[in-house]
Amino acid sequence: MAEKIVTARHRQVCDVCHGHIEAGERCRLIRDDFWPLMVWFEHLRCPDHPAVAAEPVRPNPPRLLPAMALSH
Repeated sequence: MAEKIVTARHRQVCDVCHGHIEAGERCRLIRDDFWPLMVWFEHLRCPDHPAVAAEPVRPNPPRLLPAMALSH
């Protein structure tokens, strides 16, 4: 699959959210390598969907060494 960011010349339908991509709007064009006539259009960011969230970063917990252990 080859993808490219283009400006739509005609009104298209987004293959992800099924919303309209208006003429003149920038969108992602995806073309199949084996069947070049099969083309999909996607919004760069679908209007009704939130931004893609990255997985939260969890810091490594501190290691307690025997020398640091508290003794009573």
